[in-house]
Amino acid sequence: MATRRSDPHPSLDGITTIAKYLLDRLAQVGVRHIFGVPGDYSLLFLDAIDAHPDLEWVGTANELNAAYAADGYARMNGLAALVTTYGVGELSAINGVAGSYAEHVPVLHIVGMPATDVQRQGLHVHHGLLDGDSGHFVRAFDEVTCASATLTADTADTADTADTADTADTAAAEIDRVLRRVVSEKEPGYLGLPTDLVHAPCLAAEEEWVADLATGALLGSEAEPALSGFVERAAELIDGATRVVVLVDHLADRHHVRAELDALIRAGHLASATTKAARGTVDETTPGFLGVYVGAAGEDGVRAAVEGADVVIAVGLHLSDLSSGGFTATLDPGRLLDLRPTHAVVGGVPCRGVTMAAALSALTAVVAGRGPAADDAPACSSRPARGAQASVPADAELTQAILWDRFADFLRPDDLLAADQGTAFEGLLAVRLPRGADLIAQPLWASIGYTLPALLGAQLGASAHRRAVLLIGDGALQMTAQELGGIIAQGLDPIVVVLNNDGYTVERVIHGRDAHYNGIARWNWSACPSLFGASPDAVVRRVTTVGELDDALAACAEPAGNVSLVEVVLGQYDVPPALSRLVRTVAAAGE
Repeated sequence: MATRRSDPHPSLDGITTIAKYLLDRLAQVGVRHIFGVPGDYSLLFLDAIDAHPDLEWVGTANELNAAYAADGYARMNGLAALVTTYGVGELSAINGVAGSYAEHVPVLHIVGMPATDVQRQGLHVHHGLLDGDSGHFVRAFDEVTCASATLTADTADTADTADTADTADTAAAEIDRVLRRVVSEKEPGYLGLPTDLVHAPCLAAEEEWVADLATGALLGSEAEPALSGFVERAAELIDGATRVVVLVDHLADRHHVRAELDALIRAGHLASATTKAARGTVDETTPGFLGVYVGAAGEDGVRAAVEGADVVIAVGLHLSDLSSGGFTATLDPGRLLDLRPTHAVVGGVPCRGVTMAAALSALTAVVAGRGPAADDAPACSSRPARGAQASVPADAELTQAILWDRFADFLRPDDLLAADQGTAFEGLLAVRLPRGADLIAQPLWASIGYTLPALLGAQLGASAHRRAVLLIGDGALQMTAQELGGIIAQGLDPIVVVLNNDGYTVERVIHGRDAHYNGIARWNWSACPSLFGASPDAVVRRVTTVGELDDALAACAEPAGNVSLVEVVLGQYDVPPALSRLVRTVAAAGE
């Protein structure tokens, strides 16, 4: 961490600066690290970050990586902050911010902008489009944020016009408004900060608030009559049901209801399943865990159990083409208890004002004491039983089947995992996650290369040091490989497993099996750790056989403060069964 300088603009008589007020608010709601890349319009604000006693600047190789890192941090911490410069910087980050918007991840994007008078006069400045309009980029971000504001010297200029009538005419009120929306709605927000306002006086808002990220208090509390009506309808639906299945999607994780989910499942001895986007939200070692539900693209047994249940309690469900198996998920609305962040739908009837957390707690009382049905799923081990791959000879070439069989034994409780889109993520579907494991992935936005910088953020955002493991394809890693340098500079020690199948295998499966455009440059992956600053004793292996894989995994099982890299050489056309099923079902849906 860099040595901090004293704050050149301390608070005086209750008046602070805009920069300090914003940074104090971020620290107050649990942010400890801020990600980004320096730029001339943001440098004064970076001085304020450097001077703040509770915040640490984490510079990344580029703005896209910074946005990915902030996304990973927010998934573990509950909120993240990203800082870029105007124009070139913010547009480099917009893909990552859009991914956070699509997957409901709360990231505050702070953009250093030209001075207020420069914008007001319409001067043609660098990093802009040289047409005098400084609002181009905030308008672009309005499409991928839940709230935005460009701070001005005397008024709160907001693009969120629906809120302007209730917005106080101060920078502090605008900062609070945007932060509240980000925390409550679990989506990114945007704050434009002109260079001349960084140290401008700011009168602190009279209302003090601390966002309760653990309980989602900013959603508001449920009305008692609404909750009572929900319980009555839910009990009628559940009463007499032989098979009740809990189906969990990613919004359950974003709204922090893991504890309530676990209590519900255990109290009712209920079978459970997750979507692809919610892995790690439910303890997969719990008796009755079915697996991952992906409609027709998933395992037949999981699909039959979920779609054949008498009642499905859906928690945070928000299906897309890839998570529903090309829109093949079939859930009868009449048998669906659909729990959403701010309301519930019971058998097609909306119950307004019932939060997800409150609904889960109420349902726990409803199902308490239920015994497991005769045809409920049996207790599941932490991984599928070993099959024919257990006794393959050490000199056998590696295959996807062998890799995932071995990897299932490699995982440990409480691991922090990251799996990039493609063969890495789809292959991991065959592995039961151990108790307490978290999985960082982006199966909905599906931007390849996301997970390396996201793991940087996730490791920093985790409340305690945990063993971190990244699974990423060679094509995806070429997108963001520079961030190995950032990981090493931060002293982090993930185990990076590179699946080298000589190109974009996921694209080959979709179209262009032998097309040259699905090929990539061949990198010397073993040289990358030293190139980016790893110590000479870092574990770096290239493996082509089963024995070499076993030896490499054993060598890096106990990371000792260094990044480890294992390059796993696989066949160009060898794909996990889950990926083959997904491609077939999505193609059948006409995408």
